[in-house]
Amino acid sequence: MQAPDTFIPSGFMRLRRRWDWVIFAFAIGLLALATLQSFLQSRESESHNRLVAHTVEVLSSIEAIDRASLLMEADHRTHLMLGTPSWAEARARHHEQADAAVGRLVELVTDNPAQTTNVAQVRRLLGERFASMERRSAQIEREGVAAAQQQFLSEGTRSFDALQGAIAVLGTAERQLLSERSQRAADSTLNLRGSLLYGPGIALLILAVGFVILRRQLESTERMRAALARSDAVQKAMLNGAGHMVIAVDTDGAIIVFNRAASRKLGYAAEDVLGGRENVARFHDPDEISDRAVELTRELGTRVLPGPEVFTEIPRRELAETRQWTYVTRDGRTFPGQLTVSSIRDDEGRLLGFIGMAEDVSERVRAEHEIQELNTTLEAKAEQLEETVAELESFSYSISHDLRAPLRHIHGYARMLEEDAAGALDAECARYLTAISDSSRRMGLLIDDLLSLSRMGRKPLQITMITMASLVQAALEEARTDATQQAIVSIGDLPDAAGDPALLRQVWVNLISNAIKYSSRRGEDARVSISGAIEGGHVRYQVRDNGIGFDMRFVDKLFGVFQRLHIDEEFEGTGVGLAIVQRIVLRHGGRVSAVGAPDAGATFSFTLPYRGPIE
Repeated sequence: MQAPDTFIPSGFMRLRRRWDWVIFAFAIGLLALATLQSFLQSRESESHNRLVAHTVEVLSSIEAIDRASLLMEADHRTHLMLGTPSWAEARARHHEQADAAVGRLVELVTDNPAQTTNVAQVRRLLGERFASMERRSAQIEREGVAAAQQQFLSEGTRSFDALQGAIAVLGTAERQLLSERSQRAADSTLNLRGSLLYGPGIALLILAVGFVILRRQLESTERMRAALARSDAVQKAMLNGAGHMVIAVDTDGAIIVFNRAASRKLGYAAEDVLGGRENVARFHDPDEISDRAVELTRELGTRVLPGPEVFTEIPRRELAETRQWTYVTRDGRTFPGQLTVSSIRDDEGRLLGFIGMAEDVSERVRAEHEIQELNTTLEAKAEQLEETVAELESFSYSISHDLRAPLRHIHGYARMLEEDAAGALDAECARYLTAISDSSRRMGLLIDDLLSLSRMGRKPLQITMITMASLVQAALEEARTDATQQAIVSIGDLPDAAGDPALLRQVWVNLISNAIKYSSRRGEDARVSISGAIEGGHVRYQVRDNGIGFDMRFVDKLFGVFQRLHIDEEFEGTGVGLAIVQRIVLRHGGRVSAVGAPDAGATFSFTLPYRGPIE
């Protein structure tokens, strides 16, 4: 028998189907609700993202206003410095850009009353600043660059600072709004699930890129502002601190720069010459300008007028020119100046003007003139010296020939008379003849010494390295032969030196002979010592004796011609030997000195340049 089917009441089935529909409907509802919620959240997220993008666009417009106003200000300051119309035109273009950006901003902030007020404030300040700039341009045309610069300095940057402040307020409010909207967009994005998650991610990525771009724009603006400040500082330092005269002109020849040094040297105030009130040719000698115009016409093959062109024609060809000019001050005084002129060009090579830097070279010209006069004087002295040398040669010849013959006759006749009439002459007459003979002999010696002294200054030096010990030994033998008395002579170390052997031998003979002669009264106790030593770059030689010495009060007379500290009856001599010594040593670049005391001996020293040992 078959088992019966399970029995399910129909009411239960209907109830279950009802709950299924309820559950299905609930699921559909949940799905619809989730979908609606996702849709609403997506719309909200999209709305927030649009607001963020809108805010970024507003900030970009604000940044465009700030950048254009900064460029407009930079163009205006350059226009005030140079006075050229091109900078005023650039300023107007940047003003148009700033005004256009303000117009766009007005449309963007219509939903924000506070920002609408701020934008209106920026537009008003921008217009006032540009109007002030146009007034300065008009002042340049009426009164010149200097007057406009002075007015600019007196007004300061109040209007520009107010404009920058208004732009900063506008940017600060918008950045705050951007921060709030970005936060709301981020919160809304977090609620999205599934595929909707990527949309806010992309939005955030776009926002991040926007932040990066905005940050770079801000950094670029700061760099531009810093560069503008540095440019102002450098220009002021160059113009006001330069010691040289600095004068610049535009392509039309109007003076656009006239620094303090130029004003001080030339006597013109800057406001009197800027803006074409004076021509640079006014500061120069007209004759020099005319001559230079002729030279340039001949050199360049094109006519150059005698005016400002003589200064700019060479630099116009991109070549700097340096020349000496005669400057004429306002009160008619003149002074020489070294002027260098070069062209001023922009990055694209367009000629903007010319700049000249000049230095007062009065002292240098005066020194050159003094040197020229000194050379003329020296040439005249040289001619006189040649005449004197010629006269000296003639005098030496006269002494050598015209005086020696009479002396030989006197001496010869006195000897003949003494020999032939010796028995017929009394003692007094014999004494007379002896005196005549001795005097003629001494006169001959004196003539020889004078001739030697004269030849010392004319004979060219034959410089060679000398073994000084050998030279002194030879001189000592000659001095012993000539001396009537002898002394014990000791020779110490004698460093070698460079010099003329023949002349230095004469030095040693004279010094050693004197030492032996003036120590002769000591008899067997007479002592002479000879030594030398290297002292720095010189060799010092000494000849010391224990003779009669001398009083140091009369040391200056020792090396003079015919200056003797002892009479002939005591010691024979002509008074020329030490003068010869001094002249020879001086010609070698050395010095002679003497130290002594009465009856305590004397030390004579001389120096020679040390040239190192003989190799």
